[in-house]
Amino acid sequence: MIAIELDTDGNGHIQLPTGTRRITADSLSEARSQVITILTNHAQTNGRILNASVTTATEGTVILEVQPNGTINELDAPPQEEPIMHRAEDAPATDSTVDTAPQTVSATPPRPSAPPPQAASVMPSHEPVEQPLQETVFQAPADHSPSSGLILGDGSPAAAGARAVEAPIGRSFVKEAKDVPAEGFRGVVYKATGGLLNTGPSRREIHRRELHGRVAKPISGTRNIVYMCLKGGISKTSTTSGVGLTLAEYRPDSVLAIDTNPDAGDLADRLLGHDQVESTSPRTITDLVSALDANQIDNLTDLNRYTQTSGRLHFIAGEQDPDVSESLTADQYHAVRDTVDRFYPITLTDCGTGVTHPAMKGILERADQIVVASGWAVTGAKRAQRTLTWLHEAHDGAYKNLAENAIVVLTDTGATSKDVDRDAIIETLQHLCRDVHIVPFDAEIGKGDLISLDELRPATRQAFLEIGASIVDAL
Repeated sequence: MIAIELDTDGNGHIQLPTGTRRITADSLSEARSQVITILTNHAQTNGRILNASVTTATEGTVILEVQPNGTINELDAPPQEEPIMHRAEDAPATDSTVDTAPQTVSATPPRPSAPPPQAASVMPSHEPVEQPLQETVFQAPADHSPSSGLILGDGSPAAAGARAVEAPIGRSFVKEAKDVPAEGFRGVVYKATGGLLNTGPSRREIHRRELHGRVAKPISGTRNIVYMCLKGGISKTSTTSGVGLTLAEYRPDSVLAIDTNPDAGDLADRLLGHDQVESTSPRTITDLVSALDANQIDNLTDLNRYTQTSGRLHFIAGEQDPDVSESLTADQYHAVRDTVDRFYPITLTDCGTGVTHPAMKGILERADQIVVASGWAVTGAKRAQRTLTWLHEAHDGAYKNLAENAIVVLTDTGATSKDVDRDAIIETLQHLCRDVHIVPFDAEIGKGDLISLDELRPATRQAFLEIGASIVDAL
């Protein structure tokens, strides 16, 4: 087994039977192409199949089978060792004597032997009457029905050997096109061979395509996903941003995020960057409420004066003055939702650090899905547990259905003690909600500023895609 290791910058090494070779490239994609070339040349030179394990920081370990003719297959598991086969001449001699006298080969083929005598007839002894040969005709049924098929014979129902041949209905005469890989080593091989070698997408790529389809599932009406956590949450706004950007990226319709955090919410900082927010001072939800009170919002163009964009995600910034933001009422939130629902099928509401501010009642009344965001620390896990318990019990169980259908997102901040029993946390929370998702540690999220999907680690983007698919499944 040839071992290959590559880093995200396109550097690494390949351990060949003849020695170790360095891989130096400008990108991981270029490094993959170099590896394919080296493995193919080595297999052709030695005239035998090579097996190689390729380890990258983004895709883990992939097992490849490289054949001398240039064919490359991705294996699900390392190949088994083949048993040693002995040659015929190495087998022990027996006591039997082998006749090695030369054989004489006839120049002409042997005459066929006479056919065996036929068995005595058990039929009556009278001589059969020889019938003239009858020409076989193909006669279509009178009603020309496609499902009736063709009749072989003279057309009469009693004709001997007559049978119906059913023709396939609706079968395409064009072969079904094979899926083309777009990523990983299979994608590199497909592009390097100009499409001549198509091994199809890997199981990882197929799963990702399935997630894309789930996220893009059509919905009827409007839906609102509420992000919340009691007494302060860890990574709540980053979860709103990451999932919102992912939904907007893969859905065909428009997605809007609303920052209702009464404590100077930072959704705009995570979607635009702190420096841009400071320089542009975007309009906030308070400005939108004032415009609604003055009947100044009649169409999408009017509404767009109070929204910002990050990628394909639209959002309304939160009020930065805590004294003003606390004044947002449930009725005002209803008015905002009534307006944005005319133009946005999906909205995400970032509720801030608690559930006691005046707008919270109106937010939960208009919620279709709850996402409880927290961290791995014991305090964060207990906050998530208390939030779900509160939803189950508050207002005589008015929010029980939201709690049972809720999703919990636990984000690894990189500072969690090894003594924390993560399995116990997951098991406890799973009894209170529908699903629990894990977002791995990512320095881009931990820095507390602008979040861009392109800058996140592949594992983090995958986690946000899984969360988005789980949310849409329940809408």
